[in-house]
Formats: sequence, C-alpha cells, structure tokens
Amino acid sequence: MAFWSLIVASGFGLWTLQKDFLPVAQAFPASAVLDVLVLVPTLAVGLWLARRILRPVQAPPWSGTWLALMWGGLAACGIALVMNGLLVPAWTRALGVERAGAWAAAMSAPLNEELAKAAGVVLLAAVSTRLVRTAADGLVYGALIGLGFQVMENFTYGLNAVGVSGGVDPLGSTFDVLWVRILLTGIGSHWAMSAVAGAGIGYLVSANGRSRARRVAVAVGCLALAMGMHWYFDSPLGGGLAGTVAKPLVNFAITMLVVLVVRHGFRARWAQVSEEEVMLRTLAPDEAHSLSRRHSRRRHLRRFPSGPVRASQERLQRLELDLLEERMPEQLDPAAVQPRRDAVAAARRDPAACWGPAR
Repeated sequence: MAFWSLIVASGFGLWTLQKDFLPVAQAFPASAVLDVLVLVPTLAVGLWLARRILRPVQAPPWSGTWLALMWGGLAACGIALVMNGLLVPAWTRALGVERAGAWAAAMSAPLNEELAKAAGVVLLAAVSTRLVRTAADGLVYGALIGLGFQVMENFTYGLNAVGVSGGVDPLGSTFDVLWVRILLTGIGSHWAMSAVAGAGIGYLVSANGRSRARRVAVAVGCLALAMGMHWYFDSPLGGGLAGTVAKPLVNFAITMLVVLVVRHGFRARWAQVSEEEVMLRTLAPDEAHSLSRRHSRRRHLRRFPSGPVRASQERLQRLELDLLEERMPEQLDPAAVQPRRDAVAAARRDPAACWGPAR
C-alpha cells in the first residue's frame, strides 16, 4: 500500500504540474530548455553529494533513491501546489492583501510543504524496513526528497518569471531566477529542511533502545525545527541581499550540525556491531576495520589479484556489509541475522558460492 501510495501521489503531482506549467513551457520553449539545461546538472551534482556525503559507510540503495526523488519532485510538489492555492487566498482574506503578500509564504509553506516532504520519508519506511533503519537513512532520504522538490520548484519558478516579466526577455528572466535560487539560496533550501525532518523520522522508526516517548519527541522536534527553518527562509525578516545570503547559510549550519550528530551516532553503533561480529568470529579484525569506510574497502580489495579472486572478495565484502547494516537497529532479535552470518561463513569457506553480482 505504501509503494502504490507513492506511485499514485506522484502521478497526481505530475498531472497537476503539467496542467499548470505545460502551457507556459509550450509558449516559451527557450525558457523551458534553459531550465532543463541548468537544472539537470544541478540535480546530478546534488544527487552525488547527498549519496556520497550524507550517509556514512555506503550510499542508500538506488531503488530508494529514485523513489525519494520521485516523491519530492512530483508528489510533494503537486500536493504543495494545491495546498498553496487554498491557503494563500485564505491568508489574504484573513490578513488583508498587504500583510498576506509579506507573510503568506512563511505561514503556508512550512506547513504544507514540510509535511508533504516528510510524508515521503514515512512512506519509504513503510515500503521496506531495509530502506529506513536509522536516523542516517531518514536524513539522506529526506535530503533526496527535498532535492527533488527543490529542482522541480526551481523549474516552475523559472517559468513563472516569464509571466511576471510580461514575456519580455523570457530567457533573461528565467536565468535571473535560476542563478539566485541555485547559487545564493540553494545551499540551505528544501534539501536542508527535509534532511532535518527526515533524520527525526529515521530516529523514530529505528529500534534503538530509547523509549517510544523520547523517539516521538525527537521526531516532532526535528519536524518543528525544519518548519522553523522554512518559516525563517520565507519570512520578510532580514530582507535585502544580506538576508538572501544569510538565511540559507543559517539553515545550512543547522543542517550540518544535525548531520554531525547523526553521523556520530551511526558510526558509534557501526563500531559496536562490528566488534561484536569479530568476537563471534563472523568477521576478521582487518575486515571489520576496512568495512567502515569506502576508501578502506577499496584498499582492502587491492590486496587481492584482479580477476575471480578479487571478485569473490568483493562479493564477500558485500555480504559482510549487508550483515552489519541489518544489525544497526539495537533491539533487533539476534536470531534474525543468523542467515546472513551463515551466508558470510559459507562465502568464506567457498568464495565461488558468494551470491549476487559484485558492485
């Protein structure tokens, strides 16, 4: 049900977005092409950075990565577009045109956009317990959802700028919006807010030995922090160029603090389970040490001659990583991972029996 909810909601978002923006793209094709040419490399770089830096030890699986980007770029954007269309007129009626013009975005977006993006992390956790096991998983998937949302929002803003300028110099209008939203504000925009909220959701669903009340409090606190970041980002406080630069930097600093805390907790737990598997003789000490970092794994593999021997060691390494990843939740039943221990032991006895392609 969670998987099909992702698909159906993304289909709804795609329909909503094309309904509102396809006519503009057809009327101003040069601006639409410029949008794509600028935003595709931006997406590629953001995707590489998120997968490479935000999650320790190894990147999240590609299946979850694509689902996260799809939810952020289509479902969350479509939901936010509909909700903004309902909320902004309501604020205008309640506050008046002038005050609503200044504050409507700050009062609407933190609610509907952050909740829509956070719902994607919840659905990914429901799709598979192997996608979201820890706060680190929630953080990286939140960042990927926010990245998809951010890229799609930049695309729509690039097209909206053409209408705001009255169709005069459409390429220049689109370019002006893109460079501001990518180079000036992109560092602390949607990816950062959603990463913070996602870390809380990952902490909530992880069986980490903490009380349920504490995990709920952390998740709610992270979501509230993400909403506060979004409110500050969209508020008229600190206007001008200085405010435009300062707001995303503040959000970036908050996100990096959360990243450091999450990475520290993840690596401490990884070291603990690695040591336990060494004591159980599932892993050799040098293998356990090499598994914790990407460059250490590559250096360990280079000790073996290229060809079938190295390929078998790479498959063994893959099995060992799967075992340790499975063990990251603290309250997991030890018997639940015994089949993975048996697979590692079988692969060590007979390297040719290692299942799965090397990667």
